Parts: sequence; C-alpha cells; structure tokens
Amino acid sequence: MPVEYVRREIASQLSKWTLIRDCLGGQQAIKDATTKYLPKPNPADGSDENAYRYRSYVERAVYYNVSRRTLDALVGQVFIREPITVLPDSLDMLEDNADGIGVGLDQQAKKTLAEVMSYGRCGLLTDFPPMDVPASKQDIDEGYVRPTISLFHPWDVINWQTVIIGARQLLSLVVIVEPFVTDDDGFTTNFSNQWRILRLVGTGPDRYYQVEIWRTSVPNPSEPNNKASFIFQTYQPKDANGKPLREIPFTFVGSINNDPTVDHAPLYDLATLNVAHYRNSADYEESCYLVGQPTPYAAGLTEHWVTEILKGSIQLGSRAVIPLPEGGTAGLLQVQPNSMPFEAMQHKERQMVALGARLLEQKDVQRTYGEAQLEEASQMSILTSVAHNVSAAYELALRWCAQFTETTVAEEDVEYDLNTDFPASRMSPEERRQLVAEWQGSAIAFSEMRKVLTKAGVAELSDEEAKTEIAANPPPPPATAKIPNSSDPRAMDKNKKPNNNPAADSNEEPKV
Repeated sequence: MPVEYVRREIASQLSKWTLIRDCLGGQQAIKDATTKYLPKPNPADGSDENAYRYRSYVERAVYYNVSRRTLDALVGQVFIREPITVLPDSLDMLEDNADGIGVGLDQQAKKTLAEVMSYGRCGLLTDFPPMDVPASKQDIDEGYVRPTISLFHPWDVINWQTVIIGARQLLSLVVIVEPFVTDDDGFTTNFSNQWRILRLVGTGPDRYYQVEIWRTSVPNPSEPNNKASFIFQTYQPKDANGKPLREIPFTFVGSINNDPTVDHAPLYDLATLNVAHYRNSADYEESCYLVGQPTPYAAGLTEHWVTEILKGSIQLGSRAVIPLPEGGTAGLLQVQPNSMPFEAMQHKERQMVALGARLLEQKDVQRTYGEAQLEEASQMSILTSVAHNVSAAYELALRWCAQFTETTVAEEDVEYDLNTDFPASRMSPEERRQLVAEWQGSAIAFSEMRKVLTKAGVAELSDEEAKTEIAANPPPPPATAKIPNSSDPRAMDKNKKPNNNPAADSNEEPKV
C-alpha cells in the first residue's frame, strides 16, 4: 500500500472530527462552512436575489458555542489543581518545555486532555535527535540535545500495525502526516506534507526502532499529478547506553483506553445538537426580520377615500388621526411571540444541558460503603476515565524520555497524575475517616494515605514536609469517654451493656 494510505477506521471518523473541530472553532468557522451546516432555504433557485437572501440568512444566524464552553469547563475541572509530578533531575527541563518549542508539560497535558475529550483520541510521540554517539550529560543539561514529547491530532495518525511479542502487543508501524517547510523567503512560508514512519525493524531480540521521513516528488514536470514517494531521511534513536530502542515510543490516548482502537468522541453528540441549534437560530432570526415588526392595515376604504381624504398616505403616532369612512377599520398585524423555531431552540438547549450533565454524572443517593466502592469502579465518569488515560500515557512517555537520559530509572522516580477530584467524585468525610483509620491500623502505609488525600485536594504538603510538620506540632490525643459513677442516679444500668456503636449489633453497613 502507498505511504499515504489512510486506514478505514480513520477515514470513517473524519467527517465527525471535522464537525467537532468546526464547532469548537466558533461562529466564524461554522459560518465559513456555509451550506455544510446551514442549507439554503431554496436551493433550486440560482438567482442573484436568492444568493443575496442566503448571505443575509447566514449573517443573521447566531451560533452559541456550547461545545467550547463545555470543553473548557471540563478541562478546568481537571486542572483546578496542579498534577502530581515526579521526575528525575535529568528530565526537569520537560516541565517548562516538553515539546522543544516552549510548551510546558502541564500545558501540553491540558491540550491532550482537550483532544481526547473532544475527539476521543490523539497520540504522543517521544523523540530524540539522531546522534552517532550517546549524548553526554553536559549536552543534555545545556539543552543541546534533549528528549521531546510531541502531541498529534487523531487525523494526523493515518495508519498503524501491531505485533505480538511474547505476552505483549506492540506497535510495529505508525504513520504520521506532518507539515514541513518547502520554501521560506524570510516573509512568507510555504508548507507541504511529509510522512513520518515509525517502524520496528527485525525480529526477536535483534529488533530495533527506526524512523523514516517520506516525501513526494514530481519526476515528470509535464505530469504534475503523477507524484512519487521517496525516503528523505532515516535514523535509529538510541538510549543513554547507545543501544537501539526495542519498541516504538508512541502511545495512543483514548477516551476508553489507550490501545489503537478508535474510541467514541465524547463531544460528538453535543456538537451535533449545537449545529442543529444554529439552524433553528437562523430560521428564528429570519422570521423575526420578516414579520417581527408590527404591520399597520386599514380595511373598508374606497378609492375616493384613499385619494381625496387620506391623500395616499397614513400618519401613525399618538398625535396623528386616521379618518376612516363608515364601516372602515384599522389595526396592526403582529406575530405571536411563541414561534416554532424558538421552541425548537429551547428544546435543543435542554438536550444539550442533559448531554453536558452526563459527561460528569453524579448520583445523590444513600449508598452503603460497599456499594460506593463498587459504583466507583463500574460507573466512573467519562472525564475521570480520560484523566486517568492521559496520566498513564504521560507516565509512559516520560519513562521513554528517561531512557534517553538515564541508564536506569526506578519506577517510583517517574509519576504524572492528573487531578480527578471533581464534585461528583470528591471524598466524603466518612471516606477520609476510613482512610485515616486504615493507616492507623497499619493496613496501608503513610505515603499511600497521603497520596489519596493529595489527589482529593485535602493535603497539599509533600510527605516529608507533612512528617516534619506533624513532629513539630503533634496532634492532641483522642478524647476518651468518661466512665460514669455507679452511685450517680444518672448513670446507666450497670446490668445493661453500653452500646457505643449502634450499627455494630446490626447487619446493616454504615451509610456514606
């Protein structure tokens, strides 16, 4: 197959992704598409008058960008707190510049989250400049050579293949379309497309990762449409030990999981309603323009009355008098305020609100602690799922970056975790008490308890800072219950067993 071959799964999604992209682009992008999103009222009429009427029809329409506002609100929910980031010293430069062109790690993660929430898919590529010898620590520290993480739109990754190696499924081929500069005179820049081919070459322990850059040329100038593809550049990235990589450092990020399968775009249904709302707005504004103003009328007038009495005109206003003959009437025609297009707009607004609510579903019901734990795993919101997928993808990308700069990297030395403490999933006081009780009962470690509290936004200090603060200011001892005096008439019956925990004698689980 040719290098520009687009997989069927991608080709089938392009129209949906274009719709979402235009909706997020706002009113100008929607109106520039003209008949794609707003058909002509009379498409069979090719006259100049009908073309002028359609331009006015589009101009009066209003596109209310619910899609962009919803996406910004959802992304803001995740980044209301900074991600938990743990990096080795050799990767500190990624926090301020992850892609090599000045976009920081958190900024790029925000874009990645928005891509997945919009289209259900994107890709992250970890790359390193081609070098004949391993990069020195000084070169890396001074920024001459460094690993980068690049974000690709879902329509940029047009082809891929996988292979089973042992118990793992690895990518064996990834084809990415990207622009390159064909001409630059210092004032204007022209671009064309090239194809970045990521391959696993060889089999078994001898396999290695290779990058190929493909471009097209025109062998015969008399046949400009007859283009031929050729390999422009080939290189094999190597790790810090100078050895080739054994896998392709590319990962998909999806709304369901991070495998190559094309996941559903979470924002598609909302974008479809957003465009339908725009069409109703065009009809509503058109009706307001045509019949929105009151229209005066007079009935029962003769030609003599019009020409001799009214002199061919009628004055309107509180100081004007309209003489009418016997049996004549005058009045104003005005449409009723409840028009069908307006009601259709309101109906779609309610539908969009319902769709937006399901993106972050919340259940305000009484549940036992066991039920809460089960529902947390089985009914996780889309936003939480995407945040976890983005976190996992960046941890994997950062570990690949570490291979270029470190000989060995411990698992705990690399961590990237986005906030998932949303209003629908925030820890309740009972859950926090249970967490602390498990730590006090030695069921979990101090660092494990702190990690959960930090993700929930309850704790802000690091573990070491928290230990120092607790040692300097120890908490007061827990209050103990006072034993009543048996001679006191208010004391309880000594033959009656005290019940400090009413739920302990029942089979019912405590409510949370």
